Amino acid sequence: MQKDKSSATSLGVASLRAAHQLIDGEPKLLNDPAILRLLGPSFEEKLRQDRDVFRDPVSVGLRSHVLLRSRYAEDCLAEAYALGVRQYVLLGAGLDTYAWRQAPGLAELCIFEIDHPATQEQKRQLLARAGLDIPMNLFFTPADLESETIGEALGRQPFDPGRPCFISWLGVMVYLSMEAVDATFDWMMTLAPGSEMVLTFTRKREDNPLAARAAELGEPWQTFFSPEELREKLLRRGFTSVKILDPEEAMNDYYSGRTDELPAPRHANIARVTI
Repeated sequence: MQKDKSSATSLGVASLRAAHQLIDGEPKLLNDPAILRLLGPSFEEKLRQDRDVFRDPVSVGLRSHVLLRSRYAEDCLAEAYALGVRQYVLLGAGLDTYAWRQAPGLAELCIFEIDHPATQEQKRQLLARAGLDIPMNLFFTPADLESETIGEALGRQPFDPGRPCFISWLGVMVYLSMEAVDATFDWMMTLAPGSEMVLTFTRKREDNPLAARAAELGEPWQTFFSPEELREKLLRRGFTSVKILDPEEAMNDYYSGRTDELPAPRHANIARVTI
């Protein structure tokens, strides 16, 4: 993130989710009509005129990853809710729309969206333009994590650190320094037992076009893990379990029978972690 500037990559991620609603087959991997309203009719018209951009193999693969990580996190959230978790924290929420398509039966859930103040201001403006009201159980939590901690930011909200929570940390860790990543893990270890997090991680490889594009946007990739490195780091810090979503499991649960272009993941890059 550049200081006082909203995230360009969060808008790109939102565009991929919107494209899925318009050009991919049924059933939707992530049913997200709210994102089309948020981005507005001009985006929809642009996409319809230039569909080939979203059919490029790199774009299709990235879209599939973006959809899978959100769908998996939300499925895990539903499981956590069934076990009594009532707090949902989105770290680096960007233009996520879960609060506007909350699953039935989760009426007691409190949602806390944490992001850079400039990105949250951009989101508020888009919501106002789209006529989307802010749900009563959503708490925007602007935070510049270079100058305050996650715990301090949540301290301004009706967040109860003594009760377990579910956290999604999607597409964020790669942009942070290792020090910032460690600080987030340290904060997690202060939470109530039974708290969970779904996060994404990125392996280091040379000549990655996505990394090059992110750098051009002023949001360079910084921190990388292999599945083994991440698991070892988390278990060493005291987490009770680390489950890496296996590509074969993802294929069976989310892609079996699909007839569109969305590819199942070839590499493991999503983890579910429990305190």
